[in-house]
Formats: sequence, C-alpha cells, structure tokens
Amino acid sequence: MYASEMFHLGAVLIWSLLAVSAPHAMGFNPELWEMTGGPTRNVYTCSACTFEQYLNTPLPGGDWARNASEGNPRLFLPDFGTSVPPTVPAGTALSLDLIPEIEGDEYTLIARVLSASLLGFGAQGPIANAQVARGTTMTFDAGRLIHKVTSPAGVAFVLFSISEIHTTQFDHTIAGGLAGMDLPSGWDYSSETLSSDLVVGTPSGVANVYSVPDYWTWQEIIVVPEPSTGVLLGLSLAMLSGWRDPRRGRL
Repeated sequence: MYASEMFHLGAVLIWSLLAVSAPHAMGFNPELWEMTGGPTRNVYTCSACTFEQYLNTPLPGGDWARNASEGNPRLFLPDFGTSVPPTVPAGTALSLDLIPEIEGDEYTLIARVLSASLLGFGAQGPIANAQVARGTTMTFDAGRLIHKVTSPAGVAFVLFSISEIHTTQFDHTIAGGLAGMDLPSGWDYSSETLSSDLVVGTPSGVANVYSVPDYWTWQEIIVVPEPSTGVLLGLSLAMLSGWRDPRRGRL
C-alpha cells in the first residue's frame, strides 16, 4: 500500500510541471518516466504528441513507465511562467526520438524527481513534499489573489496549480477559498491580494514542492528580485568604487 501511494505521489507531483511552459488546463499529461531508483526519476514530456501517439510510444526499456493523467485537467495559476531543463548526470539524455512519424526528438526532459516524502493522509488524499530539479520562474501580477500554506518551520508555499474538477469544492478565486482543506499538523493556510508582483523562482535549480496529488501543487516561495534592483545595485557599487578624495589623486 505504501509503495503504491508513493508511486502515485511521485506521479502527480510532476503532473503540474508541464503547465509552467503551457499555462492552460490540460486534459492529459504525455509523460514518460525513467525510474532511477526509489522515488527518483527523470521526467520527459512530448509537446507534439496526440493522446493516441503517446499511448503507443514504445518505452525505451524495462526501467521506464508511462503517466497518463487523462480526465483531470489542471489549471496553471500564475500570470506567466518559464521553465528550463534541469542539470543532468552524465549519460542522461536531454531528448528522445521515439515516434517515427514526428520529425526530430519529440520527448524532452523537463524535471528530475530527487526525493519525495509522505507528510500524512487527509480527506483530499496523501500529502507529500518533494524536491524536484528544474529551473522554473513563476510570476503572479500585482492585484492577484494568491493562496499560501506555511510549514511549522515557517517555510511558505504558493499555490500554482489546481485540479479543475475540484474548483467547485475549493474556489481559488476568492479569499479563503481553500479553507477546510486538510493540512499536516502544525501547518497553516492563508490567502492575500498582492500589492506588487510576486516572482517565485528556483535559483538553486531545485524546487521545494508541496502537493496533495489529486487536488493541488504548491512551490516554496523564493522571491526573485526585480531586474531593476540588480541594475541599480551595480550602478551604486560602481559609483562608490569610483569615488575618491580629490586630495589623494585621480583614478
């Protein structure tokens, strides 16, 4: 029972990652997994496949699996998102050519699940925390309502993906719309309207992800500074380094 639950957790923890580069509801998720031991895996997706092509894609080997999340589309909540492939160990392919009728390599690596732990079970299902290697930036515009969960250690996560079929039960468009969801002991839920843009990134290349697989996925809030901040800091340092007392000579 535990092994099957963990497999399911790993499945849907990754389910929302495709949404970062395709911000809309998805009817299925065309992923192939290369199982690399325990809960770890490399995740490939096909952006050009039909569902039939995906189902008929030959698996590259015995340590590969398929994930078809048909019938439970996800909504991607940020206003904008970008994603780049993770850094991979030697011997790991960045892309795969498995469907002859599609020209070129149709499957690309989008993430690597590094670890996953079970935090508990609730009315919405198993609750998990995972470390996922991927480079993702998500922007929530000023004026947007966001939802957060916070761990006992004070680590805050923002909701970035929600199951469309559960939005009638939990309305993410209103303040407090997710009240009543089950949380691990000591965790808190809150919602707020942003006074300025919130840009959440993965500067280390590893995302800390909280998930209730059939319902929603959240990412630790690591704020990415506005580009202008770095520019102004650089200018300020340049000005300071160029400042000299005229009595001590010129540069």
